[in-house]
Amino acid sequence: MGKSTLAWMLLERDGIPGCPTDALVSMLGQVAPQHGVRHGMHLDKAELAQPFVLAFLEAIAEGLDQETDPPDCYVLEGDVVTPAVAGSATARGLPVTAVFLGNTTITVEALRTAPHWLDGADDSTYREVASWIGEQSVMLRDACAAAALPYVDLSKGFESGLEDAYTTLLSQV
Repeated sequence: MGKSTLAWMLLERDGIPGCPTDALVSMLGQVAPQHGVRHGMHLDKAELAQPFVLAFLEAIAEGLDQETDPPDCYVLEGDVVTPAVAGSATARGLPVTAVFLGNTTITVEALRTAPHWLDGADDSTYREVASWIGEQSVMLRDACAAAALPYVDLSKGFESGLEDAYTTLLSQV
């Protein structure tokens, strides 16, 4: 939660362009379903998407190098961008700066105010999704710690957390 909002902050404040990985996931699901990359809350989503995300990052880096007036950087946001992707991209020599967002203590009440894709869901679904986000956030926090990557937990305050993530990213560029 908050990835798209952070990407919009970077675009509006600093003119940094970007792309949501939801577009990449949709494209792969439609034209290359044999790869198993699809939307949803399934544990293998990021792993299955990793080769495609890395290829996309390579294309972005190449485009930034070849354009006559390229932007200094480009935002790629989404739940398939993981610490493993950031590490693999760095190992390939790609210029990657990352910050990861989570919410380890998200509540059903907070969840009801955010994602439009849950509109009309029953209470059980909200509880399940809140629990899943909390669990995934703990795993993400731990993976970031192991990889020495920045992690911001939005459970301490959504707006202030986004500002912290924004500052963290810009300080690395």
